[in-house]
Amino acid sequence: PRILSRPQKTLQEVMFKEAIAALPVIASLSNLDDLRPRLAESLPQNGAETRIRYADSMIRWFFRDGLQGLALTTWRTYGDHGLQNAVHRYLYLSIEPIVAQCVVHVLSKLNDGIIVPDGYLAGHTEKLVGHPLVELTRKRLLSNLRKLGFLERHATGDRLASVAINKTALLLALHNEFAREEVRTVAFATIAANPFWRYCGVRTEDDLRDFLREADHLGLLGKYVVADRLEQVTPAYTLAEL
Repeated sequence: PRILSRPQKTLQEVMFKEAIAALPVIASLSNLDDLRPRLAESLPQNGAETRIRYADSMIRWFFRDGLQGLALTTWRTYGDHGLQNAVHRYLYLSIEPIVAQCVVHVLSKLNDGIIVPDGYLAGHTEKLVGHPLVELTRKRLLSNLRKLGFLERHATGDRLASVAINKTALLLALHNEFAREEVRTVAFATIAANPFWRYCGVRTEDDLRDFLREADHLGLLGKYVVADRLEQVTPAYTLAEL
């Protein structure tokens, strides 16, 4: 669909809960051509064109890798809503640069529980993306951050929430980025430079290291080596094997 290649200068309201709710409806599909109409059928909007437009967006955000992609495979394997929320958050931020820039470079510098001043997030984000954000996009930035769990409404404004880290989702995201097709050794610096872990709610590189140590201890990684100036991660499995 045309929306898959649209310029990333505006934001839509993310259909986050709707995409989660549609999983039982679309998980059994075997023909990719059926995905778009089945998603549209699951939406509550009255207009058919509106439902199709939202279905296109949901495909782009969550199901762009098809019926055997990460979102649907995770749902078929685990059927866990908490895990699915975390996976969908990762997938959404991987494709929406405006919100991703805010999460990685603005929210990560704030303390949990802080009340964010009006205009602070949008003002800093538009500097990062290199263009002004229209008023509707500024509003949707805050709305989408609330839906993703990074912000919560408070009597005095939007408060920065503490995103619960789902370690299974974090491990899946790690393998989706670095072991999708084959296992290879990756420098920690390369992993840290990829923002997937921030999308999953991890705040610091030291927290990321703690996660890798735990995964290695549980036998979920092939090897995590820290010696002198060498710091490397070798997955034990490809994504499908995991």
